[in-house]
Amino acid sequence: MAQRSMMKPLTLLLLTLFVGMILGAAITGRVVQSRLAKYNNFLSEAGFTQIMMDVIEPESEGQRAKLLPILEETGQHIQETKANARTDILLHYRELEAELLPILSEEQKNRLQSWREKLRVRLDEHPKPENR
Repeated sequence: MAQRSMMKPLTLLLLTLFVGMILGAAITGRVVQSRLAKYNNFLSEAGFTQIMMDVIEPESEGQRAKLLPILEETGQHIQETKANARTDILLHYRELEAELLPILSEEQKNRLQSWREKLRVRLDEHPKPENR
């Protein structure tokens, strides 16, 4: 009888802990996703310009008109740099792979190829920056 009376509170406690873990994971995931979105937005031309305008808070339309072309040009350079970095990283990875493949066993090559496919799918989920 004592075991039976303890089951209800124990079940309630475990259910509460489980719900708490689920909520904690969901909230953490959302916070991380939000921060990544802000970071990616900062690396786009329009996002960079808007964020900098929000930080600077131009005092007049004249000042805003002077700031806008400077910020847009810098935003475009940042976006181009990001696109070029992605291309450079892929180039370095291909060079690395060319050096590694003769050394690796078939099993290692298969693991590397599997990892590369997973990475490609993840990268394809994120849109590439627009080229202007």
